[in-house]
Amino acid sequence: MDNEDQQNKLLKSAIKHLLKPLIRFLIQKQLTLPTLMELVKSAYVEVAERDSAIEGKAPTDSRINLLTGVHRKDVKRLRDLNEHHQPSERLSISSLMLASWMSEAPFNQGGQPLALAKSGDDSFTSLANLYSRQNIRATSIMENWLEMGWISEDQQGLLHLNLDTLQENQLSEDQLFFFAENLADHMATSTHNLNQAHKMFERAVFYNALSRESVLILQKSAQQQSMAMLQDLNKQALTMQKHDQHSAEPHYRFRLGSYFYTDLR
Repeated sequence: MDNEDQQNKLLKSAIKHLLKPLIRFLIQKQLTLPTLMELVKSAYVEVAERDSAIEGKAPTDSRINLLTGVHRKDVKRLRDLNEHHQPSERLSISSLMLASWMSEAPFNQGGQPLALAKSGDDSFTSLANLYSRQNIRATSIMENWLEMGWISEDQQGLLHLNLDTLQENQLSEDQLFFFAENLADHMATSTHNLNQAHKMFERAVFYNALSRESVLILQKSAQQQSMAMLQDLNKQALTMQKHDQHSAEPHYRFRLGSYFYTDLR
């Protein structure tokens, strides 16, 4: 019992620590505790509903109440809302276009995105039409990307992909979607590794006695090496997905992320 109490104490301490960056962000955005509690209740209900089905039958409100401690009235109300986190059509199209431009011919050569004409063969329009299926006009996507700074137009009218500023100039929809997706998958990996004998890959490098100059050098090196690795993996995965999507076998997903955090400001 003492060992179990100590584990619970350590777990609560760990959870509090990992929540602090999120709480700091929520305070900056003026999202208060009652709002967070409503979201926590909703998450409890959704996870219990999804993970506690027996023989394919969804659990009752009473069972979810028993598993989560959320009041049955709240359980019913939250189940009726049926809110789910998912990308918009525009964001899905943009992600596929970026993946292709950063890895595939005729839009990429030697690992470098090519400058594209606005229309015609092997152009921005042809790239957009590969994925939009005419649901969203290529000119609308182009105008949106120019406004965000994802692309720029040179004097010859060619469009260049701005890799350095791509992430910095995303719209809030894009930022918040991938904020949730990336952190959720990292959290899923970490919690899996705490619970399961078979470990998923999760590694980090940490040093805490570096000069400002050393941190800046390491930051640049980390960005360059990580981008090269991600671009190479993106190229492999995109080619494989185009092949695998025609297979009758089940389809699975993966995510590999890279981040560099420093207390240097």
